[in-house]
Amino acid sequence: MNSTVTTRIILADAQPVYREGIRSLLADHQNNYQIEEAGNSEELRPALLSFQPDVLILDYDPAYFDADELLHTLSVIPECKVILISSQKKKVDIFRLLDSNVYCVLTKECKKKDIHQAVCCAIRGEKFFCTFALDLLLADRRKTTAAACCPPEGLSARETEVIRQIVTGKSNKEIAGAMHLSQHTIHTHRRNIMRKLQLHSAVELCNYALETGIVKPEN
Repeated sequence: MNSTVTTRIILADAQPVYREGIRSLLADHQNNYQIEEAGNSEELRPALLSFQPDVLILDYDPAYFDADELLHTLSVIPECKVILISSQKKKVDIFRLLDSNVYCVLTKECKKKDIHQAVCCAIRGEKFFCTFALDLLLADRRKTTAAACCPPEGLSARETEVIRQIVTGKSNKEIAGAMHLSQHTIHTHRRNIMRKLQLHSAVELCNYALETGIVKPEN
């Protein structure tokens, strides 16, 4: 995917050697990348705000990166696509950030081609999940739907429409434009919807929408 357009990428990982490995891997792919690095939340927060990356490649480790702080910062730059790479094979670690611009989920066991494909997909605004992540998401589908305590009739008409927009893969900015509302209003609706349904990610919300008929499978 050679291009004259520069793609700004931040590599966020607590281990300098691993960051260098990803940097070298991306350099070998001959794309026009401008890369910054961060080793913890204190370095990542200002880097995100000043560098305004197109893509964040994050090894999410709660010991070095505060999830709540990261979610808040990412809400300010909704155009940033997140690639989550983790060696922690727990669903909670993957679902924790899925509702905030996460386009790709990988593990450190993935192959080089998976990382390249994830970066290319994120740049194009497409989703990419490694086999392990897909297995977790699919296995969690029935449990997620059963856990939702709020039936569709408990949602307002506007909340239902926001759900339909989310399922299409639109960002908060795109939904705000389509519904002629502010991004802050859409963010508030999303937060209220997730609270009502006791869900934690856009993936869980999509499953709920399909199971309850808010969105038909053919859509």
